[in-house]
Amino acid sequence: MYYKNTTLLLLLLGLLFIPISAVLATSVDRMWLNLEGFPGKTIEQEITLEGDSSQEKSGFWYTHYKKVDGDDDRMDITSWIAIEPKDYTIKQGETKVFTIKVKIPKDAKPGLCGATSEEAGKEGHSAERRTYIVFKDALAGGNVYSGLLLPVSVKVLKSPNPLVPVINFVKQNIMTIVLSIVIIVLLAMLLLKRRKQVSKK
Repeated sequence: MYYKNTTLLLLLLGLLFIPISAVLATSVDRMWLNLEGFPGKTIEQEITLEGDSSQEKSGFWYTHYKKVDGDDDRMDITSWIAIEPKDYTIKQGETKVFTIKVKIPKDAKPGLCGATSEEAGKEGHSAERRTYIVFKDALAGGNVYSGLLLPVSVKVLKSPNPLVPVINFVKQNIMTIVLSIVIIVLLAMLLLKRRKQVSKK
């Protein structure tokens, strides 16, 4: 009797856990993206997925905007985002790397975009999230999808002064520049003195 009950219990547990393991979501190495960059620049960020299911899964990426009353245009940055490759298949234990490209428009104004707070990606701040990248996958040939929404925010930085690189170069090479100027001045004085001597003759 004990043997039969144990066998029945194991069978029931097997029936309970096999479907759960079969639909486990593929795991991802990051849960949100907080990026920053200048207008007109493209930011690239890699994301790695790892297959958790005992069977091959196929899936795809897309972007999603969670519209909330009172939002302005800065909250929807889905058009800035591209994921490469967009579609994939993945096996248990296999890892695949995807590139998230975020192209900030040239006319983007400085400030936070895609979320109402830089803390939006953290636990307890879901209400502050607006723009997401999403991956969904299912067992090969199946139609029951699982996946995750990864919130994305971009802090658009103020365009730097075009003279900043020149100023930084001068600061880093001040001694070389001063010596070069002194040498040029001395050479100019020597040449001038020589010309005067030649003109007197």
